Amino acid sequence: MSKLTNKRLKVLRQLRRTAHHYDLRRLLTIGISLAILFLVPLSGLARVDLWRGDHALLFRSVPFKHGLAGVIVGICAMYVVTFLVNVIGGRLFCGWGCPVGQISRFGEAVDTPGLNRRQRLRAALEGAAFSLLLVLSIFAWWVDLRVFWGGSSQALLIAWGALVVSVVLTYAHGRWWRWGFCMSTCPIGLYYSFVSPAKWFGVHFRNENSSCVECNACDNVCPVHLAPRDLMASSGERPGFSIADAPGRNHCLECGDCVRACEWMIAKTGGEEVPLLMSFFSGPQRLPADGPAADTSPLDPEPAKAPPAC
Repeated sequence: MSKLTNKRLKVLRQLRRTAHHYDLRRLLTIGISLAILFLVPLSGLARVDLWRGDHALLFRSVPFKHGLAGVIVGICAMYVVTFLVNVIGGRLFCGWGCPVGQISRFGEAVDTPGLNRRQRLRAALEGAAFSLLLVLSIFAWWVDLRVFWGGSSQALLIAWGALVVSVVLTYAHGRWWRWGFCMSTCPIGLYYSFVSPAKWFGVHFRNENSSCVECNACDNVCPVHLAPRDLMASSGERPGFSIADAPGRNHCLECGDCVRACEWMIAKTGGEEVPLLMSFFSGPQRLPADGPAADTSPLDPEPAKAPPAC
């Protein structure tokens, strides 16, 4: 486990001790994504059936090429929706609606420091269950799911073998690759890093009242290793095929983890003004102020550093 990952997990351990409205919102948005993945093929709106040949388009049986065309159009339509979300709110879908990102969160839950054996097992089972749901939702686009209990011996063997392998690989992704996929390999995410991000919505730093305590919790908890207090600064070299030295804003997943960490630290220190926010805003992404002296927090074992100037 890398040093940066270990820091993130330590911050997440503190944040998970208290409920937050982001938890319910993310559960809702991820649920909507899964529901769409299931409903399109199961309703017959678009489906290819490689088992019985019962292809569907617009709720009626059609030849294979028409069913395949419907699946392709459906995938493109979902991409258009995520693109429009990107135009309005930056990579908001990556942080709130992407099931692959949620797999990473389940993987992190298993490695959270301080869990006992029972809690770790429960976290692992939850991640495995979500991996199963995600894989089934994808399979539903390409095969009638009734093959898993009604197919021939050969069909059962192929279907269950493919299912087990896919679930294992999906779960393994969340346990070990996690956000590295989002940073370096995800084709949609990489494309979004080239598209101009939203200018009026996202994570922004408002420190006019010098409320930032310089704890670095926001930096430590960022899943893609950015500096949330200055996202318009160069992000430096990035892994994979991303743009070198592009602003951090281009790579921000808008997941809100940094904002949640900031709220937690401000409440812990008795402050009232939370300087790091995620919402619509006007003006520059960062409004600095002469804040208090740097402070070393239990969440950051190294001496804190002031964020770079705009």
